[in-house]
Amino acid sequence: MREEKPNYGSPTAHMIANLTLGIFLLVTAFLGAFFLNFFFALLALPSPYFFWMAKGWARGGLLEDKLRIREDFIRLVGVKDGEKILDVGTGSGFLAIGFAKKMRGGEIVGIDVWMPMGGGLSMQKALRNAEIEGVSSRVIFKRADAREIPYPDEYFDKVVASFAIHIIRGWEKAVSEMIRVLKPGGVFAVLEPKKGWAGGWRVDQNLKVKLEELGLRRVEVRPFTIHYPKERTVFLVTGVKR
Repeated sequence: MREEKPNYGSPTAHMIANLTLGIFLLVTAFLGAFFLNFFFALLALPSPYFFWMAKGWARGGLLEDKLRIREDFIRLVGVKDGEKILDVGTGSGFLAIGFAKKMRGGEIVGIDVWMPMGGGLSMQKALRNAEIEGVSSRVIFKRADAREIPYPDEYFDKVVASFAIHIIRGWEKAVSEMIRVLKPGGVFAVLEPKKGWAGGWRVDQNLKVKLEELGLRRVEVRPFTIHYPKERTVFLVTGVKR
């Protein structure tokens, strides 16, 4: 009997999306060039890229790379037994479970809104992952909006997030809430791409200024390499609450 592995996201949706876009561009280029104007053929030029991306998602290794990312994240951010840690936009419980595995006691909470079209992520999946990884008694999952975190001021020792902040409309409000629930001297740490597509998230010098205005000091931005489905650079953004 095969050992059940945690499910921290399936590559299927990415494979289908890239294949669909590649096929759409090819078909549109062919029909447009045949019936309308030859210049429609130029639409076929990007299609090999999307087929290549689909192949990358299909080759496997997603779970292994994610677990490596989690280990590197926790090593860089640090963890102490007995801490209170909040994982914002926890999704499948990825970071919350990782921190729980490193601790014998403390309080680890993962919050998310778990939208219906959120790539198959759900609270049930997070709970099941916690069971599989043997930490179901050490992690709590709650449905909550990052812009209205249901915890009092200065409650957590660490507040973390992974690939969540850049998709939040009004990310400044979410970050402000994350800092609000941090204890003075507590650690803020998020792993995010350079640019967001919803709320204007961008990793640049203005981000450091904004985070300092929101109440952080010792703000650092470090490049962080991931390899799936292709090698790319994202950023670990950390700070300490004043």
